[in-house]
Amino acid sequence: MAVTELALFHFKNNKGIDSPENKAIKEYIFTAIKGQASYASYPVHLLTQVEDPSYIYLLGGWDSVETHMEKWIPSEMNRDLLAGLQEDMEVVWLQHLNITPISQAPASVDHGDGGSLVPLSAPAVAISRYFINPGKKDDFQSAYSSSKHHLDAFAKPWTVASGWRLDPEMREDNSVKNEFVLFSGWNAAEDHLKFAESEGFKDFGKIKDFLEGAEIKHAVLSVTS
Repeated sequence: MAVTELALFHFKNNKGIDSPENKAIKEYIFTAIKGQASYASYPVHLLTQVEDPSYIYLLGGWDSVETHMEKWIPSEMNRDLLAGLQEDMEVVWLQHLNITPISQAPASVDHGDGGSLVPLSAPAVAISRYFINPGKKDDFQSAYSSSKHHLDAFAKPWTVASGWRLDPEMREDNSVKNEFVLFSGWNAAEDHLKFAESEGFKDFGKIKDFLEGAEIKHAVLSVTS
C-alpha cells in the first residue's frame, strides 16, 4: 500500500531554511531530497513551519512502509546523504500515514479533487496531529467523519486530507497511542484560526471529547524535488 511519509526536522542553528546562514545546507538538502525522490519515485516536498521557521516538514511518498524503512533507510545512498546533514540538522520525528502520496508537482494537482491529496498548492497548510484517548479511535473517527463537512466548507477553495499514523508510538502500558493527522489548505494561517470561531466548529469541536492532546501547526511550501 502506497503511504505518505511525514517527518519533522530542525536546524540546529535555530535559523530558517532561507536564512543566509543556511545557504550551503539548503543546497545540500535539495541534493538529498532529489536522491530520495529518485529512489522512491515520488516527489519530496519541504514545508517551513510558520510558528518557528527553524523547523521544516518533509512530505514524501513510498510504495510501502517497508520500502522506506527496510530498503531506503539502511541503503548506502541514504547513509551518505544523512551524514552530510547531521551536523546542521536533527530529526525530531518521522511517521507514515495511510494517505495517498502526491505523485506530481503541487502546481499541477487539482485542489478541487475532493481532498484526497495533501493541499500543497495552498498558500498555507495546517498540520494537525490529534492524539486519541485509549479505546476511543472508533469514536473519534465517527465524530470526525460526521462533522468534517464543516471544515471542508470553511476551507474552500482549498481541500482537506487526513489519515491514521501507521507506525504509532506505544504507551508505557504497551497500548497503542493512536494518532490522526489532518492537513488543511488555507489562504493564510489566520484563516484556519477563524474556523475555531465559526458556527460549524461547535459540531466539529466535538472530536475533542476523544483526545488526550493535539499539536496544530502551519507551514508553507519551501522546496520541491
